[in-house]
Amino acid sequence: MREIAGHWPGRIFLLVLLLSVVVMAVLVAQGITETDVLLFGWMTMPLVLGIGFILVWLVAYLIYFFHFWPYR
Repeated sequence: MREIAGHWPGRIFLLVLLLSVVVMAVLVAQGITETDVLLFGWMTMPLVLGIGFILVWLVAYLIYFFHFWPYR
């Protein structure tokens, strides 16, 4: 963790992860995940939000570790 927080791309990476957690917590607190909204006829809102959350973390991970990882 010290290595990641020690340079700017790592701090941005951690900030993206923190922001995604905060956004997910806000959406859960607002009750968005408890609605009966279906997207495309079968995808519930918690499923869509979970997939979006995982994709944000995956993209952040891939960008950071393939482009900015300081220990190659």
